[in-house]
Amino acid sequence: MKLRYLLCGLLIAPMVQAQSPTDSIVQAIGTRARHNYELPDPKPFAEGIRAEDAKILLEKLASKEMQGRETGEEGQRKAADYIAEQFKAAGLPAVGDRNTYFQNIQLRNTSWTDIGLKVEDQEFKNRSDFYVYPGYNPDKPFISFKEIVFVGYGIDDPAYTDYDKADVEGKAVIFYEGEPELANGKFVISGEPRRSGWSMDWKRKVQVAKQKGAVMAFIIDPKFEENLKSNKKLLSTYGWRTVGVEEDKIAESFLNNIFISAGLAKIILGNKSDKADAAIAELREGKKSKAVKVKSKIEVRLDKESKELRGSNVIGFIEGTDPELKNEYVFITAHYDHLGSPDSTVIYYGADDNASGTSGVIEIARAFTEAKAKGVGPKRSVVCMLVSGEEKGLLGSKFYVDFPLFPLKKTVADVNIDMIGRTDERHPGTGHYIYVIGSDRLSTDLHYINELSNSTYTKLELDYKYNAKDDPNHYYERSDHYNFAERGIPSIFYFSGTHPDYHRPTDTADKINYQALAKRAQLAFYTAWDIANRPGRLRVDVSNK
Repeated sequence: MKLRYLLCGLLIAPMVQAQSPTDSIVQAIGTRARHNYELPDPKPFAEGIRAEDAKILLEKLASKEMQGRETGEEGQRKAADYIAEQFKAAGLPAVGDRNTYFQNIQLRNTSWTDIGLKVEDQEFKNRSDFYVYPGYNPDKPFISFKEIVFVGYGIDDPAYTDYDKADVEGKAVIFYEGEPELANGKFVISGEPRRSGWSMDWKRKVQVAKQKGAVMAFIIDPKFEENLKSNKKLLSTYGWRTVGVEEDKIAESFLNNIFISAGLAKIILGNKSDKADAAIAELREGKKSKAVKVKSKIEVRLDKESKELRGSNVIGFIEGTDPELKNEYVFITAHYDHLGSPDSTVIYYGADDNASGTSGVIEIARAFTEAKAKGVGPKRSVVCMLVSGEEKGLLGSKFYVDFPLFPLKKTVADVNIDMIGRTDERHPGTGHYIYVIGSDRLSTDLHYINELSNSTYTKLELDYKYNAKDDPNHYYERSDHYNFAERGIPSIFYFSGTHPDYHRPTDTADKINYQALAKRAQLAFYTAWDIANRPGRLRVDVSNK
């Protein structure tokens, strides 16, 4: 259902997807009626965010010269230099490390010198029969055991547990990804047709197994082939972390864990495989979980080595004009890194992901700079930050909030842009829409400012589908705004959705809808303009627990 409403002489408001509750629209009307402070007119500056200018930036960033912009590689350094040149040309000061435009970040990863799995006398292959995230596994050159316990879905929750009467002390455990679903389509934990957080949180399950005394966890992935194919690049980068913070110890805090195919699970379970299948079938009938003990000789080799790489965040700073408010900061972020070039024949150009957002942020920085030159703001300082390390786990933004250049307590919002250059299957046509994620998670002010900016100026269709807290894609946790939100800073994420070229070498500049990119970047600018110029800072009035 889509709702339309009129307010205070404004034009018709944007279409709001069914995921946005009706009562929030009623509240929005009241909030907008109280939005009576005056702002400098942003339209002349927003109109300077043009498709043709964004195209020049994007084609350079997504060119062969940039080699896919992988963090730590030459292409990323070239892209960082290019972005810094744009900020310098716009007249922005160098406020980064050692009077540069950069905040240098150092990352650490681990890879395998030897990895293997043997069940009885049969050897299995990494990335064929199983896969492992090195950043979430301690270094264990050799592990062996003779008993493994099947524990359903590996969940221990007040509403449901797989560990009732299950003795896993000193043993390995094996469990499915996901969570139990009844035959009527309702899930056991929620009691409703919606999944709980356990469905996606395999790390929590591994931590539970460790707390129960297990020595290793095997996770059965029902979509093993699909996930292995789509995650091959991720498997080599997942687990990168910033050097010098607590995350350096994250692997050691985990129980060793391996994702396996259903076929390999049957081999491990042996003659108890049917009994494990029966236990899962009984869960669908509402019966209690039953652990299944299995005698099986298993050997695992997880021998690791560490390596480090360096990246950089690029900082564009527009100092506020108000003597007091200039000490508060509005961030506008996007990641400029991508997946690089794994060999001399393939480049992951990353035109939409995320040269599109990077181009948008550079254009927004230019718009704020022009406004300041004309003597009309912004009152608060605006920080346009392009980060690296996003594809390795949001690490550039994580590094920033761990080592901020400006006080986090004075940071009032983050406006994040990640992929705004294409259209998805849900919105065929001209691209006159945008997904809005996170705007209402911490601040109702931020949510309504975005809607008001859109209804006044850009009039895009605002789609809240991926803002749902039970969104199985978990997009709210998958872009750089999340590290700000984790620190209690109101954050909004603009996104135009995925497409068949997502994380493929075919994500190229010729497929970008530059008119849509510019319009979406204008909405981000209008929203940031309001935040930067309003009399009071955004209220943090929503509990995100």
